[in-house]
Amino acid sequence: MSTLGKGEIIKRMRAGGLSVTPLLSNSQIGAASVDLRMGNVVMMVRARGSSHVDPLGVKRAATGPDHAREENYQQKHERHELPFKSSFLLHPGALALVPTLEWVVIPTDLIGAVTARSTWAREGLSIATATLIEPGYKGIVTLELANLGEIPIALYPGLEIAQISFTKVVGAAKREDRAQFRLSFEPRQGSVAKPSEFPFLPD
Repeated sequence: MSTLGKGEIIKRMRAGGLSVTPLLSNSQIGAASVDLRMGNVVMMVRARGSSHVDPLGVKRAATGPDHAREENYQQKHERHELPFKSSFLLHPGALALVPTLEWVVIPTDLIGAVTARSTWAREGLSIATATLIEPGYKGIVTLELANLGEIPIALYPGLEIAQISFTKVVGAAKREDRAQFRLSFEPRQGSVAKPSEFPFLPD
């Protein structure tokens, strides 16, 4: 497998198969990656109404009415919209879901890898994202931000806090089921229990 360098990334973007948009500066494209900016929606993860994460509860919500899933989501997350030039404080031990400002389209022969920019990692900001973005994905990238430091971190929409690189995939990459987060427009809760795992969970 080989990772695309700057020249190949630009070539792919111009050809139209690969897209990371909007690019607000030529400096966003590095030697072998593209910087990603923080969007202006923040989903703060809270403990309200939940004592723990339980895949059995996920199973019951998935097979129950839609309003049960939405109620669980609302209890667990606080949604905030941030105007540009405003900030939010990510406190030590806190977890927040934020979208990228960019919309990403990845062709079926590439896979994306998202990591934190080292300058932010050294401040204690961990982007504990689902690192791999699957071939054929279209949507924003949700960044799971955690503060591993000892003091709060002020974050602003538009900051370049992450980066994505692209690696060629060998062989067929089509999946039979639909990816959970494909065509995402903003962060949303995933399922910690796949339907295929439900038979192994108690009723």
